[in-house]
Amino acid sequence: MPLLLFQIALIVIIVRSFYVLVQTHLPRKNWLEVLFHGSVAVVALYFLV
Repeated sequence: MPLLLFQIALIVIIVRSFYVLVQTHLPRKNWLEVLFHGSVAVVALYFLV
């Protein structure tokens, strides 16, 4: 059961990170935030796989 919760949490983290990365309606992005969310998604994918 804890492993299933951990995997669900990782999927939520990945989806949220990619959602933030693909938001294009903002005219000016903070590139540090983009890099942060990208790295969080990569680390979460690493743990998920």
